[in-house]
Amino acid sequence: MKKLIAFGFLWLAMIGQVEAQKEGSTKKKKNRKAEKHAEVQVKGPRDTYRFSLDLTKVKNDQLKVTLQTPAIKQNEVVYHLPKIVPGTYANYDFGRFASDFKALDKNGKALPIEKLDDNSWKIRNADQLYEINYTVDDTYDTNLDNFIFEPAGTSIDSGKVFALNTHGFFGYFSDMKKMKYQIEVTKPEGFYGSTSLIATESTPTKDTYVTTSYMDLTDAPMLYNRPDTTILKIGGADILVSVYSPNGVVTSRAIADNIEELLTAQKEYLGGTLPIQKYAFIIYLFDKPTKSGAMGALEHSYSSFYCLPEARPEMLTQTIRDVSSHEFFHILTPLSIHSEEIGNFDYNQPSMSKHLWLYEGVTEYSAGHMQIKYGLIDLNTYLEMIGEKMNSAATDFIDTLSFTTMSKLCLDVHKDQYGNVYQKGALIGLCLDVKLRQLSGGKYGIQNMMADLAKVYGKDKSFKDDELFDQIAKMTFPEIREFFARYVEGNEPLPFKEVFESVGMEFRGGEKSKVATLGKISLGFNQETDRIVVANVSQMNEFGQKLGYRKNDELLSLNGKALTPDTFSQTLEDFKRNTKAGQKVEVVVVRKGEDGKEVKTKLTAPAVLIDGDQKFEVVPLPNPTPEQLALRDAWLKP
Repeated sequence: MKKLIAFGFLWLAMIGQVEAQKEGSTKKKKNRKAEKHAEVQVKGPRDTYRFSLDLTKVKNDQLKVTLQTPAIKQNEVVYHLPKIVPGTYANYDFGRFASDFKALDKNGKALPIEKLDDNSWKIRNADQLYEINYTVDDTYDTNLDNFIFEPAGTSIDSGKVFALNTHGFFGYFSDMKKMKYQIEVTKPEGFYGSTSLIATESTPTKDTYVTTSYMDLTDAPMLYNRPDTTILKIGGADILVSVYSPNGVVTSRAIADNIEELLTAQKEYLGGTLPIQKYAFIIYLFDKPTKSGAMGALEHSYSSFYCLPEARPEMLTQTIRDVSSHEFFHILTPLSIHSEEIGNFDYNQPSMSKHLWLYEGVTEYSAGHMQIKYGLIDLNTYLEMIGEKMNSAATDFIDTLSFTTMSKLCLDVHKDQYGNVYQKGALIGLCLDVKLRQLSGGKYGIQNMMADLAKVYGKDKSFKDDELFDQIAKMTFPEIREFFARYVEGNEPLPFKEVFESVGMEFRGGEKSKVATLGKISLGFNQETDRIVVANVSQMNEFGQKLGYRKNDELLSLNGKALTPDTFSQTLEDFKRNTKAGQKVEVVVVRKGEDGKEVKTKLTAPAVLIDGDQKFEVVPLPNPTPEQLALRDAWLKP
């Protein structure tokens, strides 16, 4: 899942408290869990992909990748870097960043190669192949089009930091993805590799990792830098928090202190223990806007990789809480529950599953449901979250589009509808949960369903895409099959009125309101001045044009109220709701004059009202029945 956050203000907030312990010298000791985690023992150079990467030899922000190949029996073979990787739902073509590709026999003689496309190289006389090497450029600093979402990309910053999303460096031969992989990383003095993998060997200058397949390798990003790490012990698992903060603004201890309560609640939500030995939160902070213009995270089975602005810790906490809550739940799906399309993922000719409602929707639902169930947020806050998702699903997406159809075609035809997995997808999870509890007298919900699915399938057993709905109905209730047919495969609106009435709540609204506009400008943040900045004016509306915004204007106040990162969201919300058409609007900005000095400038124009979002809301009934309250408690309490 690609969890994406617009660069701006969605990272303001609150989070819990925690205690963490520093990862000490035991990191370098050989861990007995390594054998169980990897489940392999390297036997020799010809039955294994043996990659090496030397982080001490950077040239022009590029690294050389060397592969001692497994034995090839056929005369021709094709080597691939991925076109797409799980969780991104976008074609990125990582082969674009590879150059100077060479194939050699054991004597160092070059073998004939043919580049087939951006990501594929055909090698002839392949039965003589012994080594492949090529150079990889990083994606964070690229000038190429089609920017790669940073949590899926690569960073090569000599002497400072290396973001090694493994799919950006290492590839595979056709039909040979399920062989063993050995990765040897030579690291600068004092550097540490943060990853969910457990090194089979580790010295001050070199780490060696072994995985059972290419899927396991690409499921494990790495971050190499001077370490700032903290380990939490939760539910029988080691939870590693690793941070790269270029200016030392944020520490791993501060983040660990803000997520331990959340992770403890998630552990309880999953039954009291975690189905993993180690999990890594890998957090890369930027002190400037990213190439993609977005911030967020990418989930993996045993880790998640975050790219966020380097802001004060208190400004990052809510984003980290919200995003990590979602990403961490992916240890259940797709780790233990996935279709054949994911279990045998095709990195270059992918076939999408129709069950994004499960992978992303139920995961997003669980991330919020867990917080209300274990007392991290109150009922009003939770209902506001639900209302926001309803409004977004109705306003920003095609609410009548079949969710399974959208899922299958999310790479192309319905690419612009993918974001609805976090809105309507979560609401599908909510309605399904309440429906299951209705049918079971409150005894069985979506948590039970997910646990049962994990028992039926598991990490190494995939379900068939067309059989999942029938399987769920078989192990729960026949009525659930009709639910999927009408609301997930079909295009009927979700039954909110019925669902919320059953738990003593009222679903209402749907009218569009009129709200004041600030001008439809894209906003960013200037770390040096601690001010909100106008990042882009290309989509500016008529009101913004009358005000006369310019790119790089820094906002100081709106109608006399200060606009700071801490006050912006509430001030803007008050402005939108309470400003009347024609009322004078005054925005004070700072812009640089011709001499480079800052100049305060007042921008004024009559207020303009535009259509706001559709406003749906859910409110508790004043006098719910005992039956309604009992079902609500079964839904929202431990």
